[in-house]
Amino acid sequence: MQAERAFPELIDFKGVGKIEKVFVPLLEEVCSKHPSLLECQQKRSRRFSEWAFTALGRILHFLKTKKVKDMMNDEACDHLQILWDELETFKFDLTWLEPHVQSALGMKSHLEKAMQLKKLKENVNALEMETRRLKAKLAAAEIDLEIARRDLVQAQEGFEERDTDAILGYGRP
Repeated sequence: MQAERAFPELIDFKGVGKIEKVFVPLLEEVCSKHPSLLECQQKRSRRFSEWAFTALGRILHFLKTKKVKDMMNDEACDHLQILWDELETFKFDLTWLEPHVQSALGMKSHLEKAMQLKKLKENVNALEMETRRLKAKLAAAEIDLEIARRDLVQAQEGFEERDTDAILGYGRP
């Protein structure tokens, strides 16, 4: 597998140069949709075109193989930014690709916001559950209070207050 990385298989891509085999299907797909990619490299040297299409292939391969969660890694964001900066030097018309690259570069921020949103939702749910629990406890306490008031009223009926500091004495009722 290491040998494959050190010496990738190169194949001719549309007569513009030798390109890594893994990039060719991606390049064929985008060049069929955006023929200007091939046209703008016609007046370039073979070596320059190979570099240009290799750079395009690298960024297409990155976007095709990476997942959203991979973009949480600063290294992945930095790598994509380097690939994009390199690709821009070849003067392709990349208006069709730029939104995808910018979206991928903004993924870390988006995922951080999504995680923050998830935590806030969990917090709201926990507080709603606690509020329901406390409301139920309050309702039970209000019922207990009504029962206690009723018991107090019943206990007060026919009860005569007396001065507790008065002398008990004798001889008088």
